[in-house]
Amino acid sequence: MRRLVPAVLLALGLLVSFAAAAQAKPLSAVDRAYVDQVVTAQMESGRLPGFSIAISGPKGDYTKVYGVSDTATNQPLTLGDHVRIASITKTFTATAALRQIEQGHLAFSDKLSDFIKGVPNGNRITIKQMIGMRSGIYDYTMDPQWSREFEEDPRMQFDYKGVVAILKRHQPEFEPGAKTSYADSNYYLLGAILEKVSGMSMAKLVTKEVIEPLGLKHTVYPTSAPLPSPFSHGYYAGPEGKSAITDVTLVNPDIAGAAGAMVSTLGDLRKYAKELGEGALLSPKMQRLRLQFGLLSKSPEITVGYGLGIGRFGQWIGHNGGIFGFSTVAMYNPRNGTTIAAAFDSGWDFVSLFAIGGGMPTRVTIPEQRLDDVIAKINDAPPPVPRAGAQTLAPE
Repeated sequence: MRRLVPAVLLALGLLVSFAAAAQAKPLSAVDRAYVDQVVTAQMESGRLPGFSIAISGPKGDYTKVYGVSDTATNQPLTLGDHVRIASITKTFTATAALRQIEQGHLAFSDKLSDFIKGVPNGNRITIKQMIGMRSGIYDYTMDPQWSREFEEDPRMQFDYKGVVAILKRHQPEFEPGAKTSYADSNYYLLGAILEKVSGMSMAKLVTKEVIEPLGLKHTVYPTSAPLPSPFSHGYYAGPEGKSAITDVTLVNPDIAGAAGAMVSTLGDLRKYAKELGEGALLSPKMQRLRLQFGLLSKSPEITVGYGLGIGRFGQWIGHNGGIFGFSTVAMYNPRNGTTIAAAFDSGWDFVSLFAIGGGMPTRVTIPEQRLDDVIAKINDAPPPVPRAGAQTLAPE
């Protein structure tokens, strides 16, 4: 869940400086110390109990955890701890949908109203527009009443009918296909459609179509609030991160559904970032379609786009996630094979740290050119050829 925001910010900018094509050698002592310094500073300023990061690059690999997974017991955070990955779930949902399309069970041109009635403009909104965030439907997570209810009870009951009810209270944001705008409603409803088309629950479908084929042994689509063991507790300190820190580990996954329900570990996220970026489960043709990005925002700092369940942030492709208690990122650079995954056990301000897409306040921006200069200096290995062709930014 959470919106993508319009810039690549300090933590991501500094960390990706050391990332690139996967290698077995360790990152140099100087570079490890630099990463440690950046992460420690962000933990202190952001009041983050725990933080984990995995970097792979031609200058070396570096995986490390910092802090604790449980503030009550001071239990150290570990690499095997499960965390909620929130909106990274969208990449799994989209992959499952694209595979259903390739198998002939669903079509890009199918209409939302073919499966779910009552959504404004539903008879004109296509499946492709939903996957690519171009439907114009209202984002249910922005509804004030829903937000109050969720903050009061993160384990409240919720399903796709609740999303439809919210959409009926609000006008569409724009005409279907007119532009690209991030909205969780697209993916919540897409999950309900996939269940109808496949005859399986989203948990079973995503496991069959994505998790098992990629060998992600520590990734699950949960059906209840408790996390698999071992797990990190999740913490929340209010929308600005300045309130009392409270434990919000238990969240009903149905609140986020196919837009943000899933759980994983740092190791699986690092592996998945590369597989996602290279289109491991899709045909080359489908991966090329996936990487046609609609424009979310453009500034002197960075161009941000959204494809078919994947984001583009300058030269990086992948996704972030943020929900009560947890924040995550999984990124891949197709120019040089870079991968980076990171997670921390606090949900208050992930977007302003790792940055990717629309409507949230920002901190310190790192211009894209500066990132490119640093990456060019650090990453002296030749870039690999992407498996499924170059990424493009689709015209609006």
